[in-house]
Amino acid sequence: MTTGARTDPEARAVEALTAADIQHIIALVSIIVPIFPLPNLVFFPRTLLPLHIFEERYRTMTREALSGEGRIVMVLLREGWEASYYGNPAVHDVACLGQIETSEELEDGKYNIVLSGVCRVRLVREVQSSPYRVAEVRPLADRPWDDDSPEVIRRRNHLTGLFTRFTELVTDGKYRAPELVPQLNFEGLVHLVATTVKLAAEQKQRILELDDLRDRCDVLIPALRRQLEALILVRTFEHIKPEDPRRN
Repeated sequence: MTTGARTDPEARAVEALTAADIQHIIALVSIIVPIFPLPNLVFFPRTLLPLHIFEERYRTMTREALSGEGRIVMVLLREGWEASYYGNPAVHDVACLGQIETSEELEDGKYNIVLSGVCRVRLVREVQSSPYRVAEVRPLADRPWDDDSPEVIRRRNHLTGLFTRFTELVTDGKYRAPELVPQLNFEGLVHLVATTVKLAAEQKQRILELDDLRDRCDVLIPALRRQLEALILVRTFEHIKPEDPRRN
């Protein structure tokens, strides 16, 4: 009699798979999922995204997603979307798959939901355009990295220091990154910073499209440093105010 249990050779074969092998296998699998295009938002894996769903087509999308597997892809609209927003304007090919973590249906039929970023995906083709857009997507594998490697530790420490100081200044000391950062792995930290830092959506899109997490970090470090330096300058001189604002 045969059973569903793996034989010893099968078990050894699975154990022999590296993280890179698993990422490659995942990348070969495509799924059909609703897409939610927005003009000014780039969603990153391992981050949380609260959304208020009010358009009728996206209420339908949310309702049907909740009755299924609860997955939605957040994707950035390409420039020029204004001409056909209520149609099917062009979107970027690389996006982020989200899983609905919490949801609340309001009395007027609108929804409040929170998405958790699962992984980057590439849009293969759209399979439905009405009442909302649905696409075939394929998960994108990042180049492997080791959280304990010197190159990752160096980047993590640098980014942590900048982000800690940045959050303290932005929130006037009410929020301290050290309370959260130790709970995050390298990917979680990089994508939290990518979500927080003030960059144009197209710039964030280019960061999302990078296949190496270390490269994403290397783009974010100077961007965060520039914003921190500007913030320090503002804080340094904000107490200096002329008695008469009309005088320079």
